Amino acid sequence: MASELSPWRLIGVAFLGAIALEAVLLFSIGVAGTFSVRQIPSHVAALTVGTIGGWLYELFRELHSTTKASLQQLTALSASVEALTGKISYQDKALSMLVSCPRHNEALTALIKASMSDNFKNIPFVGVAEYFDLLELAIAHSDGYQGVQRRPLRWYRERSAASYLEDLRERRMRYKTRLIIVNDDDVPAMEEDLKDKELLKFYWSHTGSVDTYWISVSDFEANLPGHPVPRDFALYDRMLLIAYDEPRQILSFDIAREGSPERKLFEIHQQHVLHKTSVFKKVPTDIAAAES
Repeated sequence: MASELSPWRLIGVAFLGAIALEAVLLFSIGVAGTFSVRQIPSHVAALTVGTIGGWLYELFRELHSTTKASLQQLTALSASVEALTGKISYQDKALSMLVSCPRHNEALTALIKASMSDNFKNIPFVGVAEYFDLLELAIAHSDGYQGVQRRPLRWYRERSAASYLEDLRERRMRYKTRLIIVNDDDVPAMEEDLKDKELLKFYWSHTGSVDTYWISVSDFEANLPGHPVPRDFALYDRMLLIAYDEPRQILSFDIAREGSPERKLFEIHQQHVLHKTSVFKKVPTDIAAAES
């Protein structure tokens, strides 16, 4: 604004205003009487008013221009602040996850980076192979594993999961538990799998000492009323949660807080196992017994 309202510009505008008003005066009184002594005060007044008018016009014009520019800048600034606030909020959530679960920083960092192009904590277009790769990152830093599988046992062989299962087998952990929860339509397939000698051999030789149980959705709902049927997920150290929606190819991740449905499910399961009242059936490790 200072450059626009320079003294020379103001003088020029005031001069033009004075000339304009003087021209009006000349037109109104006529050229004959213009230079009489009696008209001198009128000319002085015209020049004065014209000068002030020209200066005020320029001032108002500049104020209008400056106000408009300021509003545009304010709008842009508001948008920038909103975007910055979103970024800070995003970074704060990401940092909070990393701080609360330092053991799994490598896996979390990979997950956060992969999700940055889309909704935070959700990664689209994740194939089964990439899902296994991310799980293996988490396994490498875990002292405990709990997982829910929503497909019959054959899924691991059909999806070439041998490498993933072996990584879990080789990692020394304090506990390893897997719950297989199958839709009622998949119960016949699961029962066939439990009688399939080669399939059971494949599973146990690759997964190792993972306590594995199974149940149908209808039995789950009947015996755990009020608890939502879980999605397919893996939980590491009761903290790092990685869930997978295979049909939609969406991977989600989060920090499972105390009281979360995923942690609560395994707490309930553990209580049932301790009191020998578990409604989950154990997948047999004795292949010969499974055949009978």
